[in-house]
Amino acid sequence: MRYIKDEMDWTGIKAVVLEDVPMKRYTSMRVGGPVRYMIYPVDDVELSHIVERLVDNGIGYRFLGNGTNIIVNDCGIEEVVIRITRLKILGFKNSIKDSENTSTVTVSGGVSLKGFIKDCAKRGLSGLERLYWIPGSVGGGIKMNAGSFGATISDCLEEVYIYNQDRGFLSLAKKDILFGYRQSSVGRTDCVVSARFKLQKRDKKLIYDDMDYVYRERRLRHPMEFPSSGSIFKSVGGEPAWRFIEKAGLKGLRIGGACVSEKHANFIVNIGGATAGDIKRLIDKVKQEVLERLGVILEEEVELWGFDN
Repeated sequence: MRYIKDEMDWTGIKAVVLEDVPMKRYTSMRVGGPVRYMIYPVDDVELSHIVERLVDNGIGYRFLGNGTNIIVNDCGIEEVVIRITRLKILGFKNSIKDSENTSTVTVSGGVSLKGFIKDCAKRGLSGLERLYWIPGSVGGGIKMNAGSFGATISDCLEEVYIYNQDRGFLSLAKKDILFGYRQSSVGRTDCVVSARFKLQKRDKKLIYDDMDYVYRERRLRHPMEFPSSGSIFKSVGGEPAWRFIEKAGLKGLRIGGACVSEKHANFIVNIGGATAGDIKRLIDKVKQEVLERLGVILEEEVELWGFDN
């Protein structure tokens, strides 16, 4: 992997541009082949300039946060990856507006969701603690309407600032976005530049108590000791996918280094040496078995990059 800026006209661009980046280093499942370029824009203005130049040169691109909900093909992908974890929009400290009982907080879409929740807790701001320890970025969480323990990220959301290739920068109020179970109308090709949340002021000890409970429950229920991409499949008809997978007797099913977790059937874990191909074949096998045995169609919650979709 090396820095490169000599094959395109990067005049005026301050972004770090990396070449031949192995995606297994940037995804929580620890699998995936190379991407030719990974670009780190420094701010939203530069982000738009980078996209414009890529489009002008006929080069496809994808946005990446923390890579926690993505499986990348072993062959890699042709598109440029624009990683938004270094985007500087509004610093956390100067983006808080207080009222008597609430605060509105603006945060960059590339910020770690877990880290953001911890920062809120330090300031006695409540509303997101039930999402604690969900991996990924704020922007990724909004796109998939991440949730746990009866709460979703959209519950406290007020506004989202996105970049769209065709429409430019857009400020969308919560009412203008359709949120559903693990989905939203924010497109996969849209970049969540920043988001504004309305949070309640609350005793810090109570917030930390709730976060500790969530963490303990996650360790108890989820296979956190192995690399994974979180839940693989969406719920079906209000029923969690793990119930169908478990009922089909698929816990422990293994292909290569990929295994359906014994602890939580909706997790596929990398128990060592798994390839993206192992994981994709295991996903397909689980879908096939659940359909044949129970007549239930499972739909992936994870994104599959480079698998002809």
